[in-house]
Amino acid sequence: MRPLSPRETALQRLFEDLHATYHRPAFLPGDPLLFAHRYSEPRDAEVAALTAAAFASGNITSIQRFLEGFLGVLGPRPADWLAERQPGELCGAFGSLGHRWVRPADLEVFAALLGGTLRRHGSLSALWRKCDARPAEEPTVLPVLGRFVEAILSERVAPLAPRTRERSRPDGTVSVLPPAVSILLTHPAGGSACKRMNLFLRWMVRPADGIDLGLWTAHTDPARLVLPVDVHVLRICRKLRLTRRPQPDLKTAEGLTARFRRLSPSDPCRYDFAMVRAGVDGIALNPPRGTASP
Repeated sequence: MRPLSPRETALQRLFEDLHATYHRPAFLPGDPLLFAHRYSEPRDAEVAALTAAAFASGNITSIQRFLEGFLGVLGPRPADWLAERQPGELCGAFGSLGHRWVRPADLEVFAALLGGTLRRHGSLSALWRKCDARPAEEPTVLPVLGRFVEAILSERVAPLAPRTRERSRPDGTVSVLPPAVSILLTHPAGGSACKRMNLFLRWMVRPADGIDLGLWTAHTDPARLVLPVDVHVLRICRKLRLTRRPQPDLKTAEGLTARFRRLSPSDPCRYDFAMVRAGVDGIALNPPRGTASP
């Protein structure tokens, strides 16, 4: 790898300062990841983490309120609760609970998919290891993520059925929208940044450091992670001239991951938590001198 340019060195210094300020457990209460830290059993922490990441959109207060309700239904051993219930037993299990556009019927399907996955594979980590059978051939986790999501979405949910979602257009037409579960469990083939799923993988794969959980570090190299790009991360990266792309799509995520892999080759997601916290706090970061990214 070629040496860092003066601008890259300045950026590395800036992000290391940001990391030292924000990458600390004191900032976990404002992050959905806090819920996964409540469980000592890895199977339960994985379920809580996937749920927290899947629903990590919108206002943090509403996210936390939802997660308290959903995980409260699942009880102290959420993996066992899900694995022990067939899809038909989940009808009405979540009462009127919802989050943004996700309704109770969507939650029942989501829970049925996780329950089927746990019955078939034993744990989410066991499924991930099966999907990541050739790490030397796949430099990023994106192909593995695709297989992982496909396996979960293939589980049987009958007699439940995904809720039909539609959007009315100003011209009077109606568009059919994807089922909620395909948005909660995003697949990279759609061109999305897969922010939720890449966030989940960051939590699982990065070493345990008081923030991330490190439950899958022994199997999957953190260097293969893809940055979970949200509005805060994109805003900061555009301000620092790391990208000119306007949307947080998959191309943006891959491009920014490559930029951060230059700054932290073995851990391109090292600065993600700190960037999000700085973005939430509205911290202004000034770009080092140099040219903008292509």
